[in-house]
Amino acid sequence: MNVDDDRVFNPTIYEAMRELATRISGRYVAWQRAAETPQEAEHWRRVMYRLSAEVRAVDFDSRSAIEAKRAELRELWASLPVDAPKFED
Repeated sequence: MNVDDDRVFNPTIYEAMRELATRISGRYVAWQRAAETPQEAEHWRRVMYRLSAEVRAVDFDSRSAIEAKRAELRELWASLPVDAPKFED
């Protein structure tokens, strides 16, 4: 693949990836707020920050990197329950 073939010329796909990450983060925030212990709240905060760091690390000029992360995030979003999974410290 030519390097130019992988370049993003339309920022919409990157913004769509970021929007999906924001939805997922919102679920983690809801779980953090509903936590029954400080340890559980901290767990969901760390999960949210880890997701944010992963998304920020995606090369915004690489179509393949963005599409790969979008696919990963779509799978994650589809798998998330509305209520937090049982927390075990």
